[in-house]
Amino acid sequence: MSLNNPKYQDIFKTGKELFWKYGIKRVSIEEICREANVSKMTFYKFFPNKIELAKTIFEFVISDSLLKFEQLVHSNLSFPEKIKEMFILKLEGTKNISIEFITDIYKSPELGLREYAETQQQNSLSIFVDFLKDSQEKGLIRKEIKIDFIIFYMKQMSQMIEDEYLVSKYDHPQDLIMESMNFFFYGLLPKE
Repeated sequence: MSLNNPKYQDIFKTGKELFWKYGIKRVSIEEICREANVSKMTFYKFFPNKIELAKTIFEFVISDSLLKFEQLVHSNLSFPEKIKEMFILKLEGTKNISIEFITDIYKSPELGLREYAETQQQNSLSIFVDFLKDSQEKGLIRKEIKIDFIIFYMKQMSQMIEDEYLVSKYDHPQDLIMESMNFFFYGLLPKE
């Protein structure tokens, strides 16, 4: 019932925009209500606090991204097209996310979002590993590359997003993510 309520949608959309731009900690319920044009009473009708709103938004976005990723992996697209679409999906998934938001997730245990993010990363990693193994068996990825190395490298990529020095070298966190992905896939494709 709540999901179809226009006020709920306004709070959800506004919360997402503000959290993505400023992080979770810096955004107040008052700001969300003002931008969404709803009262605090309406806000509390749907969410007990801003952390629950942030969790709801984050869970929705992660679930939606995972579903799209699964559909892409199992699509009839060619391997190069899938890789291209994975880049686009990753870029869309990180579009407009501020470093404050990422920092709040990974460095603020009181929010309780890090564990959820890590669980979802494991789910998507499992799907991705199966995709890589299948692609390697089909000769679409060089046979000499170990899947374990690819997994290890992906974990390093996740840690790079938390490195404040490295992040400071990019205008937007998604630029770092895309550069990491490009670097990851460079050399992955078979030599022609």
